[in-house]
Amino acid sequence: MRASLQDVAAVVLASRGGARLERALDSVAWAGERIVLDPAGRLGTEPLPSGVRRGGDPAEAAAAPWLLLVEEHEAVGAPLAAAIASAVEAPAARAYRIAQEVSAFGTTLRLRRAPVRLALRAGARLRLRTGLTPELVLDGGRAPELPERLIAHGVPTLAAAVEELDAQAATLAALLHARHVRPRAWHLVIPPLVASGRALVAHGPAGGFWGRWTLAVLGGYRALVAYAKLWEMRREEAARPR
Repeated sequence: MRASLQDVAAVVLASRGGARLERALDSVAWAGERIVLDPAGRLGTEPLPSGVRRGGDPAEAAAAPWLLLVEEHEAVGAPLAAAIASAVEAPAARAYRIAQEVSAFGTTLRLRRAPVRLALRAGARLRLRTGLTPELVLDGGRAPELPERLIAHGVPTLAAAVEELDAQAATLAALLHARHVRPRAWHLVIPPLVASGRALVAHGPAGGFWGRWTLAVLGGYRALVAYAKLWEMRREEAARPR
Protein backbone atom coordinates (compact mmCIF):
# COMPACT_ATOMS: atom_id res chain seq x y z
CA MET A 1 0.00 0.00 0.00
CA ARG A 2 2.76 2.44 0.92
CA ALA A 3 4.40 2.12 -2.48
CA SER A 4 1.23 3.07 -4.35
CA LEU A 5 0.56 6.02 -2.04
CA GLN A 6 3.90 7.48 -3.05
CA ASP A 7 2.21 8.17 -6.40
CA VAL A 8 -0.19 10.60 -4.69
CA ALA A 9 0.39 14.31 -4.11
CA ALA A 10 -1.82 15.45 -1.24
CA VAL A 11 -2.90 19.06 -1.75
CA VAL A 12 -4.31 20.78 1.34
CA LEU A 13 -6.37 23.94 0.82
CA ALA A 14 -5.46 26.19 3.75
CA SER A 15 -7.58 28.88 5.35
CA ARG A 16 -6.30 29.62 8.87
CA GLY A 17 -3.29 27.43 9.47
CA GLY A 18 -2.36 26.34 12.96
CA ALA A 19 -3.53 23.08 14.54
CA ARG A 20 -6.22 22.38 11.93
CA LEU A 21 -3.72 22.55 9.09
CA GLU A 22 -1.25 20.41 11.03
CA ARG A 23 -3.89 17.70 11.56
CA ALA A 24 -4.83 17.69 7.89
CA LEU A 25 -1.19 17.39 6.87
CA ASP A 26 -0.53 14.67 9.45
CA SER A 27 -3.42 12.64 8.06
CA VAL A 28 -1.70 12.50 4.65
CA ALA A 29 1.84 11.95 5.93
CA TRP A 30 1.94 8.82 3.75
CA ALA A 31 1.68 10.81 0.49
CA GLY A 32 4.61 11.07 -1.90
CA GLU A 33 4.20 14.86 -1.85
CA ARG A 34 2.40 17.25 0.49
CA ILE A 35 1.53 20.68 -0.86
CA VAL A 36 -0.30 23.56 0.81
CA LEU A 37 -2.39 25.99 -1.23
CA ASP A 38 -2.88 29.39 0.41
CA PRO A 39 -4.76 31.46 -2.18
CA ALA A 40 -5.78 34.15 0.32
CA GLY A 41 -2.26 34.47 1.73
CA ARG A 42 -3.51 34.07 5.29
CA LEU A 43 -0.67 31.83 6.45
CA GLY A 44 1.89 34.58 6.05
CA THR A 45 5.28 33.32 7.16
CA GLU A 46 3.88 30.45 9.24
CA PRO A 47 6.40 27.60 9.00
CA LEU A 48 5.25 24.33 7.47
CA PRO A 49 6.24 20.83 8.61
CA SER A 50 9.33 19.26 7.11
CA GLY A 51 8.75 17.98 3.60
CA VAL A 52 5.69 20.18 3.01
CA ARG A 53 5.87 22.98 0.47
CA ARG A 54 3.61 25.75 -0.75
CA GLY A 55 2.18 25.71 -4.25
CA GLY A 56 -0.21 27.42 -6.62
CA ASP A 57 -2.05 25.46 -9.28
CA PRO A 58 -2.16 21.83 -8.01
CA ALA A 59 -1.36 20.23 -11.36
CA GLU A 60 1.66 22.49 -11.82
CA ALA A 61 2.88 22.30 -8.22
CA ALA A 62 2.92 18.50 -8.02
CA ALA A 63 5.03 15.89 -9.79
CA ALA A 64 3.20 12.73 -8.63
CA PRO A 65 0.77 11.19 -11.13
CA TRP A 66 -2.26 11.46 -8.80
CA LEU A 67 -3.70 14.44 -6.90
CA LEU A 68 -5.69 14.25 -3.67
CA LEU A 69 -7.48 17.45 -2.61
CA VAL A 70 -8.23 17.99 1.09
CA GLU A 71 -9.57 21.09 2.82
CA GLU A 72 -7.83 22.27 5.97
CA HIS A 73 -10.68 21.17 8.26
CA GLU A 74 -10.78 17.64 6.77
CA ALA A 75 -8.69 14.57 7.53
CA VAL A 76 -7.91 11.29 5.78
CA GLY A 77 -8.35 8.26 8.03
CA ALA A 78 -6.67 4.88 7.56
CA PRO A 79 -9.69 3.31 5.77
CA LEU A 80 -9.75 6.09 3.18
CA ALA A 81 -5.97 5.89 2.71
CA ALA A 82 -6.35 2.17 1.98
CA ALA A 83 -9.15 2.87 -0.50
CA ILE A 84 -6.99 5.48 -2.23
CA ALA A 85 -4.10 3.01 -2.44
CA SER A 86 -6.36 0.40 -4.05
CA ALA A 87 -7.67 2.91 -6.58
CA VAL A 88 -4.18 4.07 -7.50
CA GLU A 89 -2.77 0.53 -7.78
CA ALA A 90 -5.47 -0.65 -10.19
CA PRO A 91 -7.31 2.41 -11.47
CA ALA A 92 -10.77 1.84 -12.91
CA ALA A 93 -11.19 5.55 -13.68
CA ARG A 94 -9.20 8.76 -14.06
CA ALA A 95 -10.94 10.45 -11.15
CA TYR A 96 -12.81 9.45 -8.00
CA ARG A 97 -15.38 11.09 -5.76
CA ILE A 98 -14.88 11.04 -2.01
CA ALA A 99 -17.78 11.62 0.36
CA GLN A 100 -17.50 14.02 3.28
CA GLU A 101 -18.58 13.17 6.82
CA VAL A 102 -19.07 16.09 9.20
CA SER A 103 -19.38 15.73 12.98
CA ALA A 104 -20.44 18.85 14.86
CA PHE A 105 -23.07 20.16 17.25
CA GLY A 106 -24.14 16.73 18.42
CA THR A 107 -24.71 15.12 15.04
CA THR A 108 -22.79 13.35 12.28
CA LEU A 109 -23.82 13.85 8.65
CA ARG A 110 -22.58 12.26 5.45
CA LEU A 111 -23.06 14.92 2.80
CA ARG A 112 -24.62 13.99 -0.52
CA ARG A 113 -23.12 14.68 -3.96
CA ALA A 114 -19.55 13.72 -3.11
CA PRO A 115 -16.97 15.97 -4.80
CA VAL A 116 -14.14 14.69 -6.98
CA ARG A 117 -11.11 14.74 -4.70
CA LEU A 118 -8.77 12.14 -6.26
CA ALA A 119 -7.72 12.52 -9.89
CA LEU A 120 -4.88 11.97 -12.28
CA ARG A 121 -2.69 15.06 -12.28
CA ALA A 122 -2.43 15.33 -16.07
CA GLY A 123 -5.25 17.61 -17.19
CA ALA A 124 -6.72 18.10 -13.70
CA ARG A 125 -7.76 21.50 -12.45
CA LEU A 126 -9.30 22.89 -9.29
CA ARG A 127 -12.84 24.23 -9.46
CA LEU A 128 -15.61 25.34 -7.12
CA ARG A 129 -19.05 23.84 -7.49
CA THR A 130 -22.19 25.97 -7.27
CA GLY A 131 -22.25 25.71 -3.47
CA LEU A 132 -18.49 26.46 -3.43
CA THR A 133 -17.38 22.93 -2.56
CA PRO A 134 -13.82 22.59 -3.93
CA GLU A 135 -13.13 19.65 -6.21
CA LEU A 136 -10.82 18.45 -8.96
CA VAL A 137 -12.11 18.16 -12.49
CA LEU A 138 -10.95 16.26 -15.55
CA ASP A 139 -12.56 16.53 -18.95
CA GLY A 140 -14.51 13.42 -19.91
CA GLY A 141 -14.91 10.08 -18.19
CA ARG A 142 -16.87 8.96 -15.18
CA ALA A 143 -15.84 9.49 -11.56
CA PRO A 144 -16.96 6.62 -9.31
CA GLU A 145 -17.18 7.13 -5.55
CA LEU A 146 -14.65 5.53 -3.21
CA PRO A 147 -16.16 3.45 -0.38
CA GLU A 148 -14.62 5.55 2.41
CA ARG A 149 -14.91 9.22 3.30
CA LEU A 150 -13.11 12.35 4.40
CA ILE A 151 -13.71 13.19 8.05
CA ALA A 152 -14.36 16.71 9.33
CA HIS A 153 -14.80 17.48 13.03
CA GLY A 154 -16.40 20.81 13.80
CA VAL A 155 -15.25 23.31 16.39
CA PRO A 156 -17.01 23.29 19.80
CA THR A 157 -18.87 26.62 19.69
CA LEU A 158 -20.89 28.67 17.23
CA ALA A 159 -18.54 31.63 17.69
CA ALA A 160 -15.53 29.50 16.77
CA ALA A 161 -17.42 28.04 13.81
CA VAL A 162 -18.26 31.50 12.45
CA GLU A 163 -14.63 32.58 12.81
CA GLU A 164 -13.41 29.47 10.99
CA LEU A 165 -15.98 29.82 8.21
CA ASP A 166 -14.99 33.44 7.69
CA ALA A 167 -11.41 32.29 7.05
CA GLN A 168 -12.64 29.58 4.68
CA ALA A 169 -14.77 32.16 2.86
CA ALA A 170 -11.67 34.33 2.34
CA THR A 171 -9.92 31.37 0.72
CA LEU A 172 -12.89 30.65 -1.54
CA ALA A 173 -13.19 34.33 -2.49
CA ALA A 174 -9.51 34.36 -3.47
CA LEU A 175 -10.06 31.30 -5.67
CA LEU A 176 -13.07 32.94 -7.33
CA HIS A 177 -11.08 36.13 -7.86
CA ALA A 178 -8.18 34.23 -9.44
CA ARG A 179 -10.65 32.68 -11.88
CA HIS A 180 -11.95 36.14 -12.86
CA VAL A 181 -15.45 35.48 -11.55
CA ARG A 182 -17.66 38.56 -11.57
CA PRO A 183 -20.15 38.52 -8.67
CA ARG A 184 -23.81 38.88 -9.52
CA ALA A 185 -26.85 39.33 -7.30
CA TRP A 186 -27.88 35.70 -7.75
CA HIS A 187 -24.53 34.60 -6.30
CA LEU A 188 -25.78 35.83 -2.92
CA VAL A 189 -28.81 33.52 -3.16
CA ILE A 190 -28.24 30.34 -5.17
CA PRO A 191 -24.81 29.17 -3.88
CA PRO A 192 -25.83 29.63 -0.20
CA LEU A 193 -29.03 27.67 -0.82
CA VAL A 194 -27.12 24.87 -2.55
CA ALA A 195 -24.56 24.73 0.26
CA SER A 196 -27.29 24.65 2.92
CA GLY A 197 -29.18 21.97 1.03
CA ARG A 198 -26.26 19.55 1.20
CA ALA A 199 -26.59 19.46 4.99
CA LEU A 200 -30.39 19.41 5.03
CA VAL A 201 -30.58 16.31 2.80
CA ALA A 202 -27.44 14.61 4.13
CA HIS A 203 -27.44 11.05 5.43
CA GLY A 204 -27.58 11.06 9.21
CA PRO A 205 -29.58 10.13 12.31
CA ALA A 206 -33.29 10.82 12.37
CA GLY A 207 -32.83 13.04 15.41
CA GLY A 208 -30.33 15.80 15.80
CA PHE A 209 -32.43 18.42 14.03
CA TRP A 210 -30.63 21.28 15.77
CA GLY A 211 -27.21 20.05 14.65
CA ARG A 212 -28.38 19.46 11.07
CA TRP A 213 -30.03 22.87 10.87
CA THR A 214 -26.96 24.59 12.34
CA LEU A 215 -24.64 22.92 9.82
CA ALA A 216 -27.01 23.90 7.01
CA VAL A 217 -27.03 27.55 8.10
CA LEU A 218 -23.25 27.63 8.48
CA GLY A 219 -22.75 26.04 5.07
CA GLY A 220 -24.90 28.72 3.48
CA TYR A 221 -23.09 31.40 5.48
CA ARG A 222 -19.73 30.26 4.10
CA ALA A 223 -20.90 30.61 0.50
CA LEU A 224 -22.64 33.94 1.15
CA VAL A 225 -19.60 35.49 2.83
CA ALA A 226 -17.27 34.22 0.10
CA TYR A 227 -19.24 36.05 -2.58
CA ALA A 228 -19.60 39.12 -0.36
CA LYS A 229 -15.81 39.20 -0.01
CA LEU A 230 -15.42 38.77 -3.76
CA TRP A 231 -17.85 41.66 -4.30
CA GLU A 232 -15.72 43.86 -2.03
CA MET A 233 -12.55 42.87 -3.91
CA ARG A 234 -14.11 43.89 -7.22
CA ARG A 235 -15.45 47.13 -5.74
CA GLU A 236 -12.00 48.08 -4.46
CA GLU A 237 -10.48 47.27 -7.86
CA ALA A 238 -13.01 49.48 -9.62
CA ALA A 239 -12.27 52.36 -7.23
CA ARG A 240 -8.53 52.35 -7.88
CA PRO A 241 -7.19 55.12 -10.12
CA ARG A 242 -6.38 53.92 -13.62
